[in-house]
Amino acid sequence: MENRKNPKLKVIITSIIFIIIVITLAAYTTNSSFRNYIDTKLLNKHVSENNLATIEINSDDNPTPFAYDDYIGVLRKNRLLIYNNKSNLLNELTINITTPFIYSNGKYVTISEKDGNKFYVINNTNLLWQGKIDGKIEKININQNGYVSIIASNSTYKSIVIVFDNNGNELFKTFLPSTYAMCSAISTNNSFLAIGEVNYSGTVIKSNIRIMSIDSAKIIYNYSAPNNDVITNIKYADKEKAICMFTNSIVSVTSNGNNVLYNMNNNIAFSTINISNHFAVVEGESSGLFSHKYQLKIYPINSNNENLYFLDNKLPKQMLANGKIIALNYGSEVDIITQNGTLKKNYISSKQIKDLIVGESIVGIIYKDKIEIIDV
Repeated sequence: MENRKNPKLKVIITSIIFIIIVITLAAYTTNSSFRNYIDTKLLNKHVSENNLATIEINSDDNPTPFAYDDYIGVLRKNRLLIYNNKSNLLNELTINITTPFIYSNGKYVTISEKDGNKFYVINNTNLLWQGKIDGKIEKININQNGYVSIIASNSTYKSIVIVFDNNGNELFKTFLPSTYAMCSAISTNNSFLAIGEVNYSGTVIKSNIRIMSIDSAKIIYNYSAPNNDVITNIKYADKEKAICMFTNSIVSVTSNGNNVLYNMNNNIAFSTINISNHFAVVEGESSGLFSHKYQLKIYPINSNNENLYFLDNKLPKQMLANGKIIALNYGSEVDIITQNGTLKKNYISSKQIKDLIVGESIVGIIYKDKIEIIDV
């Protein structure tokens, strides 16, 4: 008789454990006070000001800090100082740039002169190559393999897009006589160039995505967006999919088709496509069983899943993303969230944070006189 009861007892105990786990997960996801207790007391996710590795900076030098991979760079007075996540100085490079525009992808960084014609390409902590173009640099992009696309302008064309390989060899130019190139990106296998262009000449604004073969320098696909849906950013998710952010939508464009991934609504406060194979939005919510005023919603590119992180009534002042992490700046507090919607780190400051910089595995909290480093 006792042997027959044991299986039933095991089922009951298993069911109770399962229910407790479900209730705990639900409470952790939807109840900020409970989540804060777990994160603080059990998971040790909270970090605070003055308890981190720090880089001292002088605001009189007009420094430009940035993060990439697991490095922090500080450009000042034509010198680039590169630090690791322990604030150790790894290298110092000469970069003759006055007003920099900086773009990074993985271990590669481009630094160009805003409204100038020269640029530098850095890999890890070393200067890989540098170049100049004819015309004025408007935008610059680099892929994870070091291939560079530059959007330039001159007196003849609205825009020119120039492509370089990772050794600094120019591969080709494409000329846009009637549209302005707003952004560009190169696929992860170096095979395709995506250009986001806008035509302002008519009564409505027209945006277009052209996909070009890098081998042939020919257009192989065009996507025309709805009227007044303006292209703002492009990022390749893989070998084929160019994820394109417009003012009203997010669209995946390949060499042979397109797919609308998301349509914006009036409740969207922030949006980003700068996450590995994901995109994210901060959206206002006002009703529902477990309603919160704001939610961070993270969507994988290749599925219909939705990862949620509840912000309660806290609207971020800033959202930045890189690699697999998203950083939300509330002013004197920062949440660092994974692409799966879980809290990685929470940072609390006694004063207002000036700015954030986000690498793939590092976050810099910028103040007037220092950068505090969070190793993610």
